Amino acid sequence: MRKSRSTLTAVAALALTAFIAPRANAQPLGEGPLVLRLPASAHSLAIANAGIVSTDGDAMFYNPGMIASIRGSAISLQRYGSHGVAGSMATTSTAGSMTVGIGAQFVRYAVPVGATYADVMKTGATRLSDGGGVAASSTAITFGFAKTIKNFRLGVSAKYAEDQLGARHDGVLAFDIGTNHSLGPGTLGVVVQNLGAGPRIDGIKGTLPRKIGVGWGTSRAVSDNFDFGGQAALTLEGDLFVRPAGGVELSYVPIEGVSIIGRTGLRLPRERDESLVTAGLGMIIDRIAVDYAMEPMRGGRPISHRLGVRIR
Repeated sequence: MRKSRSTLTAVAALALTAFIAPRANAQPLGEGPLVLRLPASAHSLAIANAGIVSTDGDAMFYNPGMIASIRGSAISLQRYGSHGVAGSMATTSTAGSMTVGIGAQFVRYAVPVGATYADVMKTGATRLSDGGGVAASSTAITFGFAKTIKNFRLGVSAKYAEDQLGARHDGVLAFDIGTNHSLGPGTLGVVVQNLGAGPRIDGIKGTLPRKIGVGWGTSRAVSDNFDFGGQAALTLEGDLFVRPAGGVELSYVPIEGVSIIGRTGLRLPRERDESLVTAGLGMIIDRIAVDYAMEPMRGGRPISHRLGVRIR
């Protein structure tokens, strides 16, 4: 037991050191690849993207420790006006005493002619719905695994993420470490995300969007026909920006195996075009769930819509 605690302490210390390590030659506001800064789940987006203890098939994008608690697959697609589109897909399966997850994320958009990588990546400058004369994209492939050790579900994931701006591109490796454990009537999760070195394009050395997050979530029946759930998250980002987020969902169960769900969430916006409030709807029929989420983007930009399907 003492050896296990020592190992966990050493892993936590290593992750924290990598998180706060000085970022030589990095632009203070140049975080990329861009896809790692975007929502990865319609369900989580509807509750302000607070997905650290999500049990969806794409929970691996928020906390690899949750891979040990989920089964199934998920796919979602999001539109940013008529110029930007993002999506994700993920699946998990059991391999012996471990659970393995594989996922992919992408975003396609366009930027003005003459825009540099620093212009695109600078926090607050990303405008996915604005369009432009130069095609741009960002993709990530993630592989993770998790295992339950003495009631703690521990997970690690590795991802290859790439940004492309016209003909210029660069890709990097990044790593996540996460865990979760039952706490009271819900689940507590802790995650360190995007450890590694950032990409370099146009001579600009960016930094990965690193973050340390803590989340808690619960789901309970409140009557024969209604269930209530909620999640809250607090993240410390690489430049010491503290970001709270959380949301609730109310499910109506007219008959066994069928649920109709309303969701809403609040978050502290980080990007200038992000909204304070998100919302969504869902329907579950047996093992299939369909989710919808919306972000009413600011600055006169169109509402962003995300649609997802989960198979449990």
